[in-house]
Order: sequence, then structure tokens, then C-alpha cells
Amino acid sequence: MTGWRIEPEGVQTVLTKVGTAAELLGTAVENLPPHAETVVAGSANSPIIADAIAGFFEFYKPTLTSIGNRINASVGGAAAATLWYRTGDETMAAEQQAAAQTVAGTGVSTFTVPPVPGS
Repeated sequence: MTGWRIEPEGVQTVLTKVGTAAELLGTAVENLPPHAETVVAGSANSPIIADAIAGFFEFYKPTLTSIGNRINASVGGAAAATLWYRTGDETMAAEQQAAAQTVAGTGVSTFTVPPVPGS
């Protein structure tokens, strides 16, 4: 790559849409346990059904956690990189972008933002 060409307003639009979609996903995931309880109750509290649903949640919990962490890291990295780009520090923008890519399944990245001019 020979240079950066970022449209901060376009980044903000995308990040807003991602945030909205992430909230919908989070709400859907949070609402899974009550739906599972309804399924178990509808099966006359069948132990086989209850065990299957518990196994499903146990198996997919790390995946769902990882998805949430990666969404947060991507949004944070893009926002921080764009702020650094706007201040003219392309090296720091690249570091923030790279930090978003290093999130482990259960880890969370932290980002730095440029200082406010005049402070």
C-alpha cells in the first residue's frame, strides 16, 4: 500500500450500520435462553431435549463470544485508525488497524485515540 485514502464520513456511516447490526445480534443472542426454556417446557420437560439444548449453548458460547469480540475490535480499530488518519499520523493509524486484527477468541483489543488539538 502506498498511502491511505479514507473518507471519514463514509467510515462513520459504516460503523453506525455495524453498530446497529451488532445490537440486533446481541439482542437475539440474549433472547436465546428464554426461547430454549420455552422449547424444553413444550417438550414436557424432556431431559433429552434439555440436555441437547444445554449442549448447544455450551458448544457455541465460545463462538458467540468470539464474534462479539471481533465486532468490537473491528469497530474500535476502524474508528481509532480513522481518528489518527485525520490527525495526519498514518503510522499510528496502521498500528490501530493492526491491533483490531490481533483479537483472540476471548480477548479484547484496546485502542488509543489522538490527543485533542490545543489541550
